[in-house]
Amino acid sequence: MGEEVARGDLEALFNEYELSDERVRMVHAMKKLRNMPSFFATLADEELVWAVAVATVDLPSDPSNSDLKFYERTVEERVRKLEAAEETYRWFSLRWTKLIMRRLLVQWFCGMLVIVPELQTKEGHPIQFVREFYGEESGYPGPEGQTDEWKEEGIELYVLMARSTCRAYPAATTKGIVSLSDMQDFDWDKYDMGSKERNYNIASLIPNKLSRMITFHPDDKMRKFCADMGARARKKWGFEQYDDLEKCIEGQGDFLPKRLPTFVGGDYQVDILECMKYLFRREPDALALLLEMHAEMEKAGELPRPRHMESNWR
Repeated sequence: MGEEVARGDLEALFNEYELSDERVRMVHAMKKLRNMPSFFATLADEELVWAVAVATVDLPSDPSNSDLKFYERTVEERVRKLEAAEETYRWFSLRWTKLIMRRLLVQWFCGMLVIVPELQTKEGHPIQFVREFYGEESGYPGPEGQTDEWKEEGIELYVLMARSTCRAYPAATTKGIVSLSDMQDFDWDKYDMGSKERNYNIASLIPNKLSRMITFHPDDKMRKFCADMGARARKKWGFEQYDDLEKCIEGQGDFLPKRLPTFVGGDYQVDILECMKYLFRREPDALALLLEMHAEMEKAGELPRPRHMESNWR
């Protein structure tokens, strides 16, 4: 009976994640791996599905035998790295705290990395809408305030949000996430330039896949960076840059949703708290902490209200 229930649960996951037959076979193959660390026995099936899905996000719809062998090796490498994901980033054991939840609330209420469940790409990718903003309301410190503790908190926030996104949005691992960023308020003097170097390997360990990065309103330095990447690198990393939102919509209109949030220049008013509730819809403890911290910050007048978020205030 127990085996039948487990099989049924696994089939439900396959359906929820809309896995192809090839991906389903890879999940079953991974469950039979030998010479795995002891932690492997504690993995939930869904965590294994995440690893398989993100490692095969660009698997062709009609893969050849050569394709399948390549992706089978890629999947096994990804699964075997899960132990390093725990050792390095506490991917499985890290928990939301008041401090990190407060930082997430400030970030989202400033329009940073907001996922709106009803706004997806036309292919079904979740979108992280980003207003790159480092004003006073963001709480983002200058270089002198970017302590080791602050940097560690930033990594923890990234890992926790990635894991919650995996739970709330199945397509985040099966299709990958798209980011759409308005760069007009970017601050080179404040931005922590060492963050990419410190976290260079994070995407290879945790099941977080950015499939396309679209930016607009670049400055001259950003334009040079884009040009220096070269067409081949831009295609590989899914990087697209536009002068303004109008040109972005012209170039990506067949991919992006028809409406975009007001904080990136669209006309769609976003209820930030409702979006956050959706993010934690499968995590009761995190959801309770979110509501507790939101109420506490709202009462104390600590929720940020930057001008570009004005139309989204509730």
